[in-house]
Amino acid sequence: MPIVSKTVEVSASAQAILGIVADFEAYPQWNEEIKGCWILARYDDGRPSQLRLDTSVQGMEGMYIQAVYYPGPNQIQTVMQQGDLFSKQEQVFSVVEMGPTTLLTVDLDVETTMPVPAMMLKKVVNDALDHLADNLKARAEQLGAV
Repeated sequence: MPIVSKTVEVSASAQAILGIVADFEAYPQWNEEIKGCWILARYDDGRPSQLRLDTSVQGMEGMYIQAVYYPGPNQIQTVMQQGDLFSKQEQVFSVVEMGPTTLLTVDLDVETTMPVPAMMLKKVVNDALDHLADNLKARAEQLGAV
């Protein structure tokens, strides 16, 4: 499936948004689909390099091991190494500060392990992307992270 992307304007600083994205263990506090998140490994500088995520999406339970990368100063990327339902799952969170607000872009690239009609997969992925970006925006604005 081609990469899908969503950009939202957030009333928070780029640094605050990336801080929320990088606080993986707090994901269950703002994303009800994440039932638990544990840091399995860290880079020498202390940043997480590998995670375990337990999820429940539309009644389907899943467990994922993801590598974490920091490709640029304003980006965090996760790449699935092992998991249920997907053969590929990559996300990139990017931020661009625009004065008092920040543009948050979430790119998502997935491939499923089971055959799913393209139209159905696109809808499910777009819904998941909307949910993720909107929850992240709400979390940043709720924390007053300006």
